[in-house]
Amino acid sequence: MTKSEFEKTVFRLEEALAQEKNDFIRDSVIQRFEFSIELAWKTMKKVSGISATAPKDVIREMAKASYIDSPEMWLEAIDMRNLSSHTYKEELAEKVYDFARNFLPELKAVLNKISKK
Repeated sequence: MTKSEFEKTVFRLEEALAQEKNDFIRDSVIQRFEFSIELAWKTMKKVSGISATAPKDVIREMAKASYIDSPEMWLEAIDMRNLSSHTYKEELAEKVYDFARNFLPELKAVLNKISKK
């Protein structure tokens, strides 16, 4: 996993969110959101040298190191990713889609910070 892989997932998420929403696009956004979250915390762990191994612990360390400004939103993103990858309900899909749309700026901000490293 590299910064460029993370960058690609964020770009692909942004690309999907730019499309007119329908069931197919919504599901595509959810999948790309899941990939983005996974690569975000794994890339940050690698780039920053964080020793934690669990996603939420890495998020907390990212906040301490000032890589992210809103750890609560990132922790919620991990929860959303976990819910969406293990359960499929229409209501949950809509919730995750909306969350992904609102979370995109957070992903882009982290990408910007690690691009400077």
